[in-house]
This record gives sequence, structure tokens and C-alpha cells, in this order.
Amino acid sequence: MNAIVRLAAAAAVLSFPAFAEAPEWTSAAAFRVPEAAGPVATFAGTLDLVTTPMTLETTPPDSMIRAPWAWWGIFDFLAEQDPEGAVPLFDLDASLFPGLPLGIVVTETGAVLPTENGVVRTPVAQRTESFWELIASPGQAWALSKGWSRAAFPLSLLQSQEGQAWIGLASFDYRDGETSLLRVQFSSVSAGGFIFWDADFDVAAWAEVPVNLAPLEADIATLATTHAAEGENRLPIRPLAELGPAFPQAAAKLDPAGTLAVAVLADGVLYMDEVETPFGQHPYPQEMRIGVWSVLKSLVPGIAAMRLAQKYGPDFLDTPIVDWFEEEAEFNYVDDAARTRWQHVTIRHALDMSTGMGAAGYDPNWAMENLNTYAWSYSYALRDQIRHYFNVGPNLDVGGPGETMAYIDQDMWIATLAMERFLESKEGPGATILGMLGAEVYGPIGAPEFVSGTGYTETGEPGFPFAAWGVLPTIDTLARAGALIAAGGKGADGDQILHPDLIASLSENSDYGLAFWRHEAASDAGTAIVPYMSGSGGNTVISAPNGMSIVVLGRDSYNVEISDETALMLIDAARSHTPF
Repeated sequence: MNAIVRLAAAAAVLSFPAFAEAPEWTSAAAFRVPEAAGPVATFAGTLDLVTTPMTLETTPPDSMIRAPWAWWGIFDFLAEQDPEGAVPLFDLDASLFPGLPLGIVVTETGAVLPTENGVVRTPVAQRTESFWELIASPGQAWALSKGWSRAAFPLSLLQSQEGQAWIGLASFDYRDGETSLLRVQFSSVSAGGFIFWDADFDVAAWAEVPVNLAPLEADIATLATTHAAEGENRLPIRPLAELGPAFPQAAAKLDPAGTLAVAVLADGVLYMDEVETPFGQHPYPQEMRIGVWSVLKSLVPGIAAMRLAQKYGPDFLDTPIVDWFEEEAEFNYVDDAARTRWQHVTIRHALDMSTGMGAAGYDPNWAMENLNTYAWSYSYALRDQIRHYFNVGPNLDVGGPGETMAYIDQDMWIATLAMERFLESKEGPGATILGMLGAEVYGPIGAPEFVSGTGYTETGEPGFPFAAWGVLPTIDTLARAGALIAAGGKGADGDQILHPDLIASLSENSDYGLAFWRHEAASDAGTAIVPYMSGSGGNTVISAPNGMSIVVLGRDSYNVEISDETALMLIDAARSHTPF
């Protein structure tokens, strides 16, 4: 780190008293419906929140990075893209709760329903002083005294260009058009990254946020009906031990400091234990939103490829990527050698991360001196990202595409963008990969809450997904997605959602491909190739041949890894339950 960066880092570290005593209301139990709670009052309104300093407790003390963009020392190019009137990038403060609007409905049954299922944010030009954005999930309300009721729900802090999320809880009291402050608490128990990289760093945060209550523009009846229908499809939860001793024994081999949760979906039941946070057991573990990093590669580009192939056949996978982009108008080849090799790089190569273009692997790709990768990743405009993606020459370690896998995140992004253009060629302008996945994959399998982080737009609407990280799933979503792969791409009703031959190819060999990793699981009956999704920080989703889906969520660190030995123990536990 050079001297200038060291100075920026020192200026960006937040100092505050360590081990401050959290107020009683931050306890996770305070956000759980009490036993014998009385009938609840309904509510519908927009909570216009005020940007507010949070109290933060960190381990080690004084280790919170307050201005992450400034701390890294490499984002001058992005600061130069700030639109007129925007809060300067380097001033965005991770110690501030963001002043954003939350639409909330409380039904007669006490269900607390956010009106926005996705990321709550503004266009860059109107962003708050906070580094963070928000995503809320359904919760519960209950009656208090003197006509007051309390609404509580999961709320995560996130940043659209990054894959991390601080999971938390929120609550407010309401009565006859009045509301209290919004009480929020958060912790860094989801897999870390941009601000914190190792298990030695922990943060807990809380605040009481002023609320300006505004009218709500939403179809409340439809929202309530939809939630009720989704509730009927909710996965029942049972303790992990009810599957027998094998799964708890395998889970015990995971690093407890680096593991947030282990869940197994079998025969329509989600087996998992309580999710522990610094504030206590999370009252809504099925609704909390977590960051799982590169698991998104499987959930978006991988599954999108298999859905498109089911609809239109798999031939599009072998079309050259450059066929979907316009030379000179959108990009330029860096030299003749690049031009020659790009003609042979297909969508399939990108999904296999074997394009033979650019850096030779993850570390050189993300080296801090390789600013082209950072410019691709963080630039606000899609046109700039396209230009930076193609701004590379051949990987001289290989003779061409398809030879060797090199872990290049942006290959997943370009594959997804090319597939979206293929989809538009079939269905017309406005067709999107995320729209297709929501309506045709995740909705039908019972995961309508699927949300991916996207690039920014001038209107504030979702943009194009980063397609390499940034998904914000629930445990339910991950388990159902894993089960869809395990079922050969068929939904619960038997409909073939994903292309069966492509699904079968995931178990043909142990090579990485179509955005999925594979384990070789040997037994007396032979060796099974078991596909799995993987994300930094110890996140994985294993699709067992017997139809079971195994989810492991990492905790606190970008650098936690699940050993092959432990993963194979989890697979063996599935085999002991239902042989394959």
C-alpha cells in the first residue's frame, strides 16, 4: 500500500469506544412475537427514513472502515463519474444508516409486508450520505398496550456493487397515524468482503432512526393475497438432528467461527438449527437476506443458460460472444491477436471460464494495479463496462479458448449480457435475464423473493446484474435452487424448467462448467459426480443425486473455505439418508 493510500486508510478508520453496551431493545428476542400477543392493528404507510449515525461495536476496537471507497485508494476513476449534485463517492459513510423510503403494510393477520421485494436505493445522483442501501423481508406485528402495535421485520444493509450484506432486524410502533422511531440492529455475520476480509473482524451496529410517515402507493389487497399464497408454499422447518446423526456430525466438522448456518432440504422439509447472531437467535431465519458472493454465478448465468436452452435449444451457447456486440460502436479490439482469438470465444467458454482472454487467473485479474478489471466492475454505465471487458488481449499461457479454466469474474458477466441479447432476439426489447429467471424459474419453484444486485440506472430501477456476485437470497431460495438441480431441472409439478441434457452434463465429469463446480464422491457403489454452487466466505449449495439440497452459509469472513473432506462428509450424510 503506498503512502497516499495509507493516509486515506488512516483518515477512513472510525474511532469510537469499544464494547459499548447495546440497549435492551437490540436483543433479537425483542423482535419476536411474544406468546399470547393480542389482535394487531393494520397499517399501511411509507416510512421516509432519515440518514442517521449508528452506534458501532467492533472487534478489534477502532477497526471500522468508515469511508470504504476512500480506504481502497484505487477508485479515483469512479469518483470522477459522480453525477452533478451527488454526494461525493469518497464521503459515503459506512457508519450511517441510509435515509431511504420503506413502504410497509401490516395485514389483519399480523403479517408485516415490505412493498419493495428488491433493493431499496436511489439513483446515484440522489444517493444518501451513507455507504449502504437496504433490503427488507416479511416479518410479524403484535399488539402492545394503549392502542399501540409493533411491527418487526428482517432488514439487511447492503451495497449494490458488492456481495456482502449485514443482516439485521427493524421494528417500529404505530397507532392512529403515529409511528415511533425505527429501531434497527445489524451484525457482520454474513460472509464479508469489501469492508472486512477476515474472521478477526466483527461489527455490531444499532440506531434509532427518525421516521416521517407518508402515504403509501401500493395495491394492498394484492400484496396481502400474494403473501398468503406464498405462505402456503412455505417450507416447514425441523431441527437438523431429525435427519439422523450423520448431518450434525458432518456439520460439526465445519469451522464454527466461519459458519452461519447449515440447512438441508429433503422431501419438502427444511432441516436447520437456529441462526445465532451477536444479538441472539434470529427470529426470522427463513426471511433474512444474506450475501453469498459467487454462488450467484450458478444462480444467474448458469441457471439462465439452462432455462434458455430449454426454451430455445442449446445452440446459442456455441455462438461467438462478439456476435452479440458491435465493434467500434461498443468496443475495440486491443490488437490483431485479440481480434483473432475473440472470434472463437463462445458463450459456453465464458460460462466455463475458459475464454483464453485476459489475465491468467483470479489474483492477477484483481491485482490492484490491474485497474481495467476494477473499471469494468464498478463503472456506472453499461457501455463503459462493455468497453473495459473487451479491453484485454489473449492469455498467453494458453493456445486458445476452451483449454484451461482461469477464474475471471467478468466472463460470467459477459455471458449473461450476451444471453440477454439472445433472449431479446427471441422475445423483443425489454426482455431481461432477471425477468425470465423470476417468472420462469424462481417463481415456479417457490422462491419469488429472488433478488440480485444490479448496476445503477438514472431512474432508480434495477439495472443489469453483475452476474458474478451480488445475489441477496434467503436460505429458502438457495435450498430450492439446489433442489431444482438435484431434480434434473424439474419443478415440483414435474414441469421441465431447465434443459435436461445440460443438467446431466453437470454430473459427467469433475471439470468446472456452466458456472457449476463438482465434487467426486466415491462409495462402494462407485463414484458420483455431485454439482455444487460455491461463493467466497464458506458459502455452498450442494445438489445431491438423491434429490437433497445442502446449504452452508459462511460467517464473518471472505476467506473461510469448506474443505473437500467436509463437503464429502455432507454428501455422505445425504447418501446415508437416501442411498445413491
